[in-house]
Parts: sequence; structure tokens; C-alpha cells
Amino acid sequence: MISEKLKAFSSKDLALVALFSSLWITSQIYLGPLIGRLTGQHGVIQRLLGWLLMLLMARSTGKFGRVTLMATVTSLATRIIRPGPLYALFVGLGYALGGLTFDLLYFLLPKALSAKRTCILIISLISGTVASIPYMFYRFAFLGFYGFLIWFPFYLPDLIKGMLLSVAGTLTGLFISPKIEARIRIE
Repeated sequence: MISEKLKAFSSKDLALVALFSSLWITSQIYLGPLIGRLTGQHGVIQRLLGWLLMLLMARSTGKFGRVTLMATVTSLATRIIRPGPLYALFVGLGYALGGLTFDLLYFLLPKALSAKRTCILIISLISGTVASIPYMFYRFAFLGFYGFLIWFPFYLPDLIKGMLLSVAGTLTGLFISPKIEARIRIE
């Protein structure tokens, strides 16, 4: 089923990947630190805008692989400028895996099912959870088993926040996608 959807990237597909990736990257670089200082929360832009753009990409192209490419490009570009290369690698891997998971789930399901709002929100919740797994592995590797268990209750609110922001981004995408799709529909 995915092999049918994995067609060659057209120039329009690549243009959308470039456009959405650059929007995600620049907002993360310039708005991310500002919102982080104002709210005390990091990753708000990455999650909210990222999952909004994942939905728009999947719906606009209708082809597997475009969301994964967009998330990977964004992860690489935004992680290069972050302090702590090992930490940045794990966090970036999470966003790339989140994009891949979103892509897989969106295109594995029959089109009639993946178009339903509830199903899209579940896809967002699952992919948002997957995006946090490498970050948890990073914490586990440095703290060890018992240290991780002790600190896990403090990490849990961040995990929940990340999942909720992913779902909020997708929900926002569901509301604005009809207008955007009408303008960028790829045949």
C-alpha cells in the first residue's frame, strides 16, 4: 500500500517540502526562544507548528515520504544550531521519527479512515509520543535506571505537554487546511 504512495517527488512536492521546512525552521529559530522565555516552556513552536505542517503536507501531497522528508530536514537544520551536540542529536532524531510515524500511520490506513478527524488526532498523539522517545533514551542513558525512575515524575509533565501540543497543532491544521489546500493542491 505504501509502495503505491511512494512515487517520485515532483517539483511541486519538493517546493512544498522546502516551503514548509523553511517555515518550521525559521519559526523555531526566531520564535522558539522568545516563546520559551515568555512561557517557560521549550519546544512549543516545534510541536505546535510542526504537527500543523505535517498534516498540511500529508493532505496537500497525498503521498508517503513528504512528511518524513520535511521533518528530517527541519530536524537537521534546527539541531545544528543547538548547544550540546549529543542532546541536540537525540531531540532531532525524535522529531524526525515523529514525522516518519505520522507519515506511516497517515498513509497505512485506508483513505476513508485517515481522513476522519478522530483518526488524525490519534495519529498525532501517537507520533507526538514517538517524538519523545529518543529524548527519554537520552535521559535514561545519562541517569541510569534508578536515576531515571526517580526523575521520571518530573519528565512526565513535559511528555504530556509535548503530546498535547502535537495534537493542538494537528487540530489547528484541521481547521485551516481547507483554505490552504484549495490554494496549493497538487494533482
